[in-house]
Amino acid sequence: MGEKIISTVSAGSFIGRADDLDILAEHARKGMNGMVVASKPAAGASELLRQSFDLLFVEQGETIPFLFELSPQDRSVRSAAIRYLQTFLVQFTAFRRNESQLAVVTPDVCELNDLSAPSDTDWLNRLVDTCRRESELNDEASFVRHALSAPLRAFIEDFRVVPIIGGLEHAGALEGNLDFFEMVKESCGMLKSPFILEGKRRFISAAAKSGVTILSQSRTLHVDSLDQKSSADLCLRLSDNFGVETSAQTRDLISLQLEGSPVLISGLFHSAAERDGKLDSFRAVEKVYIKELLEGRIRGYFDSGFDSLAVDSGSQRKLVDLIYGARTFSSRPSPTETWASTLKQESDEFSKTIALATALEFVDSSSNLLSAGSANLAFEDYLESRFRLEVERAVRASVYGDMLAGILKRAPKIMAGFYRQESAIGLRDLLSVFNCQETPLSLLFYNVFKQLHKGKSDEEIAADLKNEPEQVSLPQIVYSVNTVSVYGRLSKFTDKERSAVAIGFEAADYTDESETVWIAAEIESKLEAEADLTEFWCDRLEMVALMGDYNNFRIWLISPEGFSPDAIEVLKERNAIGSSRKQVELLARHLEAGERVGTVKPDNAFELVVPMGEDTELIAAHAVEEIARRHSFGAKAINQIKTALVEACINATEHSKSPDRKIYQRFEVEDDRIVVTISNRGLRFKGEKAKEIMPTEGRRGWGLKLMKTLMDEVRFEQVDDGTRISMTKMLNPA
Repeated sequence: MGEKIISTVSAGSFIGRADDLDILAEHARKGMNGMVVASKPAAGASELLRQSFDLLFVEQGETIPFLFELSPQDRSVRSAAIRYLQTFLVQFTAFRRNESQLAVVTPDVCELNDLSAPSDTDWLNRLVDTCRRESELNDEASFVRHALSAPLRAFIEDFRVVPIIGGLEHAGALEGNLDFFEMVKESCGMLKSPFILEGKRRFISAAAKSGVTILSQSRTLHVDSLDQKSSADLCLRLSDNFGVETSAQTRDLISLQLEGSPVLISGLFHSAAERDGKLDSFRAVEKVYIKELLEGRIRGYFDSGFDSLAVDSGSQRKLVDLIYGARTFSSRPSPTETWASTLKQESDEFSKTIALATALEFVDSSSNLLSAGSANLAFEDYLESRFRLEVERAVRASVYGDMLAGILKRAPKIMAGFYRQESAIGLRDLLSVFNCQETPLSLLFYNVFKQLHKGKSDEEIAADLKNEPEQVSLPQIVYSVNTVSVYGRLSKFTDKERSAVAIGFEAADYTDESETVWIAAEIESKLEAEADLTEFWCDRLEMVALMGDYNNFRIWLISPEGFSPDAIEVLKERNAIGSSRKQVELLARHLEAGERVGTVKPDNAFELVVPMGEDTELIAAHAVEEIARRHSFGAKAINQIKTALVEACINATEHSKSPDRKIYQRFEVEDDRIVVTISNRGLRFKGEKAKEIMPTEGRRGWGLKLMKTLMDEVRFEQVDDGTRISMTKMLNPA
């Protein structure tokens, strides 16, 4: 694992960004032009850039990384340029000396001159002298241009310096008559080596649309929130690192409530570790969360955004009032003039404020109209807390109590929505693969399916489908979207993933007469859906057609267990299609789109926590034996897995000095292997040094060589606290 230099988390705790990190590092090593990183707010792009710097620094290859990030603390173009040059000098010298500690200190120019390599002294001195001379002449443009040209000067001296410049959305807010972003682009454009520019996604999009060639011609890496699995994995890793108690349920809640933001999730765990170290119940999570909103790191993150928009508290209070009012009390966008009048800002200052607020996704801006930004639970809660405390002047204890109660009531709803989303078919994706395929009638119409296939096995149905005489030709779908994007009121009745609108053409005939729209929805029914429920949903989807002005449309309803005979009659009257969940899964298989349908897959992951000592490793050995036998591992392989597991458990027991005296085990079975993961808190274990440690009191322990002999792969994962060892056994090793 790489050394932590300017990154804020260890490489082992940097979850869910391995592919992005590889892309940036490879571009820095071998690229010949620019790369743009367009990031969602709070998605952790800053840490991604830092991890890239550390990785390239530790390699000590031909590529010399230079990382500079604009921040709200940079008030003017001149001060930003000065810090840019200072940062370059420090990082370049640190790399050339291979002294990582130097990269995070701030020596003055004289000290750097003493530290720099003799071969670098002349050209670095010329660079500094030129900037000093321009500064003394008060030629600000020349000074900034020379400061930003530092990587180019290095290139002229045959050094492959790769600028990694982040936080560019703040460039427009800098004081001064110069455009810092334009000058950065100009400087990077003259390089004959790669560079990386990062900014919030809306800023990057707006800049590209405005004709910024360097952005439109560069490859773009989109950095979004972590997906649910990576987010939950991050929670588990932070739980281990900070010694914070969690459960699977609370980790999911944290991931969902903070919407996969590594920045906000890390803040929550930091806060929990500083208090009682528990996030093991919804109540515990929300109590820490409220504290974070009112005075912690989550508040600090959003505060920094408002600090960049307005320096004084009065202006910030007006902004809070405007944004909260737009989100809570107004259903329509407001003219920009209304906001400008309230903020009492000059035209240029107001334009900068709104541009940055839009980039931070605090507001949405379109055609001289402003509205509240895209929904984000944490930001909504933050906004409410500031509105009530600063605008309404409510008592702090009252705000705390009201918000805690409301958020606790919301938590089960968040989880329920997640469970429904996980079980959703994925209608939008499924519809998108419709492409004039000839399809057995029974895969769409429940009454036909029930008559021909009800009660048969999948194999029997598959055989029957090959010989089914009645076929229907699907349309060619050219565009699909979640229905709530067309008709927002439908969100009162269903989750957005459970309904979709698809626009296409019959027989790929692109004429008005052949255009068709399929409007599909999943409906809930424990048994066959009855007529009244079917009629209710036909009414709802016909309203979608009316609002979308769709003349030639087809309604498609999916009920888990199909439809009753009376409901079938309703469907016929409405010229609608009714299918069961089983039919849809078979249809997806027929269309070779099985991965696009949310089928329920068996979970082949097992977790076990045992206390250390008293031969409890034998309990774990019995468990893994049963799991391996169930998945067709032979007796010899099972004994090898058990022995390796026991060795790893003894290792944890005898040498970890674990504070909680627990061994955490996870057994994951895949098609061709079983992966056994053993982790514990306590002293960190260095795999290469393990063989030097002798067992105590006759116990085996530290049997690293034995574990590697018995298993096909043994890997130690870097964690900040304790040890995690992963062992793999192949079902049929080559």
